[in-house]
Amino acid sequence: MSVPKTLDEYIVWAAENIGSDFADSKSKRFYEVNLSNFFNSISEHAFFRGLNIELEKAETEYRSATNSELLMEKSTPRLLQKPYSSAVDKSFRVNVLWNTSFPEQPKRGWVTTDNLPFYFNDTIRCCIVCKFIDGPRFVTDRLMTYAKSLGLDRRRYSQERDDGYYAHHYYVRFPVKTVDKNWRENETDIEVEVQVTTQLQDVLRSLTHTFYQANRLTPDEDSSKWKWDFASNRFRVGYLSHTLHLLESIILQSRNEVASGKTKVD
Repeated sequence: MSVPKTLDEYIVWAAENIGSDFADSKSKRFYEVNLSNFFNSISEHAFFRGLNIELEKAETEYRSATNSELLMEKSTPRLLQKPYSSAVDKSFRVNVLWNTSFPEQPKRGWVTTDNLPFYFNDTIRCCIVCKFIDGPRFVTDRLMTYAKSLGLDRRRYSQERDDGYYAHHYYVRFPVKTVDKNWRENETDIEVEVQVTTQLQDVLRSLTHTFYQANRLTPDEDSSKWKWDFASNRFRVGYLSHTLHLLESIILQSRNEVASGKTKVD
């Protein structure tokens, strides 16, 4: 079995080898109907209806402890749905590019048109942007407690990648209604992803998003060689992100020294 090298080759491969026609309009409709159901259920859940109040409490607590503002925006984070094209794109990465067992299936099984709405943990997601580098951990601490008070399963971990991506990822699980391909209703639960990052990392991500989209579908035979390819965009983007992470730590240290009186500001 030849390994598909492009997204177009992958779509043909998936139809022929795992019985999933990602180009079929019915597959797209199935995905979008389910995501719409998920979005509506999650938006109306007590967790998101009360999230703004919870973040206001976190803001007050953080300001009292640090004499600094916690969040870039005071409004409730906006939930987003992963577009069908992005989900198909990610299925290519999971089924082929990241699959060290290929041509055997990944550990969790193939991503198919049947399970595409349910396979990933970021089909419904939002982002919270903090002003300082200690904000993401502070926010996820509060979100863990908040979800526990509502009886929801939750988890979190930090992301610190070689390519320069820095954020905290928080996941909370919600009950939702689904439909199968015969349009029969069922119930299941899915995770929603909350990315918690910093102002500088968010700005950099907005500037480099197109670059990362193109780069992540390119098979990488040596994942470290780019670190010496100083003329490449990947080198510049990756090390700029690492540099910003260092700069954020210096900013935080300076803020804390001023707050403690160790540094005088005239």
